[in-house]
Amino acid sequence: MNLDVSRLNQFPVFTRIDDICSSLKNSESHCVIVTAETGAGKSTVLPLGFLENFFGNIIMTEPRRLSVLGTASRMADLVGEECGKTIGYRIRAENRISKGTRLQVVTEAILVRMLQDDFAIENFNVVVLDEFHERSVHLDLISAFLKEALELRDDLYVVVMSATIDAKRISAYFGNAPIVEVEGRTFPVEIEYKPNDGIESAVISAFNSSEGGNILVFLPGIYEIKKCSENLSSRFEDEVEVLMLHSSISMEEQKKILKPNPEKRRIIVSSAIAETSLTVPDVTCVVDSGLCRLNVFNGNVGLQKLVTVSESEFSASQRAGRAGRTRKGKCIRLWSKNDVRPKEVVPEILRSDLSSLVLECAERGEIDIKKIDFLDRPSESLWKERIYFLEKSGMLESSRITEKGKAALKLGMDVRLAGVLLASRGNERLLELAKKVFMGFDGNGSKEWSDVCSRLEKISYESPRSIKDDSLLLLEGYADRLALRISAPGAEREEYQFTNGKKAFLHKTIKSKARWIVALEADAGDSSAMIYRAQEMEGEEFEAWIKENADLREECFFRDGKIQKEEQTCLGKLVLFKKKLAPDALDVIPAWKNEILEKGFDVLPLDDKCRNFLLRVEYFRQQKGLGGILSEELCTSFEEWIAPFLTAGKNIDSKIIYDALYWYLEGSKIDGEVPLLLEFPNGRKFKVTYERNEKIRPVVEVIIQRVFGCFTTPEVMGRKVLLKLLSPASRPLQITEDLENFWTTSWPEICREMKGRYPKHNWDYRISEKE
Repeated sequence: MNLDVSRLNQFPVFTRIDDICSSLKNSESHCVIVTAETGAGKSTVLPLGFLENFFGNIIMTEPRRLSVLGTASRMADLVGEECGKTIGYRIRAENRISKGTRLQVVTEAILVRMLQDDFAIENFNVVVLDEFHERSVHLDLISAFLKEALELRDDLYVVVMSATIDAKRISAYFGNAPIVEVEGRTFPVEIEYKPNDGIESAVISAFNSSEGGNILVFLPGIYEIKKCSENLSSRFEDEVEVLMLHSSISMEEQKKILKPNPEKRRIIVSSAIAETSLTVPDVTCVVDSGLCRLNVFNGNVGLQKLVTVSESEFSASQRAGRAGRTRKGKCIRLWSKNDVRPKEVVPEILRSDLSSLVLECAERGEIDIKKIDFLDRPSESLWKERIYFLEKSGMLESSRITEKGKAALKLGMDVRLAGVLLASRGNERLLELAKKVFMGFDGNGSKEWSDVCSRLEKISYESPRSIKDDSLLLLEGYADRLALRISAPGAEREEYQFTNGKKAFLHKTIKSKARWIVALEADAGDSSAMIYRAQEMEGEEFEAWIKENADLREECFFRDGKIQKEEQTCLGKLVLFKKKLAPDALDVIPAWKNEILEKGFDVLPLDDKCRNFLLRVEYFRQQKGLGGILSEELCTSFEEWIAPFLTAGKNIDSKIIYDALYWYLEGSKIDGEVPLLLEFPNGRKFKVTYERNEKIRPVVEVIIQRVFGCFTTPEVMGRKVLLKLLSPASRPLQITEDLENFWTTSWPEICREMKGRYPKHNWDYRISEKE
């Protein structure tokens, strides 16, 4: 490999390669965190430095296929080779790898598959995680898997790279890894705010006022991108080449972005895909709408929702930086300079459907969320819901992955679509129906059907069931989207209820009065779910399926304050038939459990004593760094902790709740660690309360003379108590958590003010001095 130093030394990271490699080799955790500003060369120059300093092979992730191609091509160019020799890449359905390839650039999804096939990733000595700030679900999964691999090998090294991240937190997660910061290399970018301009008029104005170079336009999603591109193409005709950049655009179209066009200026209309990890050639102007689109999973409805939100401060900075890569540039922001923006986006693992993630963990051999070391742990209740869904889909059985689940992961797509495709395998009629379902989601050609068929042929899984009725094919992946019509005849809007109990309306474009439907496309909505695409379900085989999958249950619940009991024929949470039964003395617990699962933990008769105890428990967990939401856990385990304290026929009251919680949550341990009375250095004891703000903290209100002789601030579990110091009439004087400095700074002034008001009390500031 021939490194052209004259081309590399223009990048700031080049001068730091030896420092970074030394930090990595000497790191006890075998990890290093590299933060580098835009243009520093971290994605292209630093990996070449690893090739020179480490003997083994290197694998590096990029968040998207196009950035994989761009990064690999750029590195190959810097060493004077073609892709596929020393440096190669792998993306879905395409790779350029040879026997001589030492550095592979891959998508995060591909590295997940490699880690599943080889837990210790033996073929590589250095793993580089680029653009870590994007925090995709795949990247969080890779991080957890790599921590396990590092325990198995003493010759494996991990590099975490990003433009801007919470480096200290990431460092702590990776065993207190060293942090190396690198300056960037960008040209000045002029920022102009135009809150009253439309996107197209801003682009046209920017084009007419600039001397040359391409314009990069940021919009939230494909609908806006297509509309803007069509309008701009019509406006400029052949004068300008207008290109679209979005994950749903075919790979061939995306590749055009990487090839400069010397004949024409370009306007590239893009989603957030072009923010980082990808250099769009010759961009000198950015027009930023200030918006981005996120998938957010609504646990209450069991559906995802696409939401348009203001981009973060970090994203805005990254977008602007695209204009200053090659020369002085300009960024036009279509919002007010005084608009408040979030600092960063919530990680995908905390806002998305976790089905694929749960299945990946099951493939790894661990499905207990408490035993998986994620940087951010997802909601335990949502995790369990996804386990239930996967078990109903036949991809998990007794919390273990099935052959169907393994096959679904190999297909590399949404688990619902995978379920439909696997059931259609080997049957031309069903495969044609599966194609229609698939193309309904991917009609833009970003995933070629032929590629899907090729992957399907390589899988050995055979569905154990023979499907005769076409409609039943959908239930192989969308059984949880089966919905029953609940609106009355003649209702203005058709309302349905899913098997998970959640309700949704048909979109006005759907005309159906079918009793049963499968919702193929649905959105959680703002107030209620909305169904945009559905398949009607009917026929003898479907009715037989309903009977086969329905079950009998006895349900207890409260109505008008009295316990009611029914025998119900249910499909999931859909009640198809019911028969009234007589309740008995033991039904109080299941009735209350249904009540709290429906209305939340606070529906229980909790008095102040209970609430204060739970607040102390939460404080204990907070200081211990324990995750999870206490109220959710107590709802789930309700029967376990309430049953020993409830005798037959007796209803629940606040005393029973307190006694049960005190036992279940180890109250004596909480009393020792999180006391209600705290002894101060002067020997006096004071009552401690625990107040919730952003975090819970201990607070003591005390008349100021009673803390004479205290020169250090008391602590509870390592956190200083917040002292609310009062006058003799119990009026606030000072709030502090720093007694050490209080006596020499604020106390003398307080003495002077208080002597006249309370002459009988001691206001001699010297009384507080150490003898």
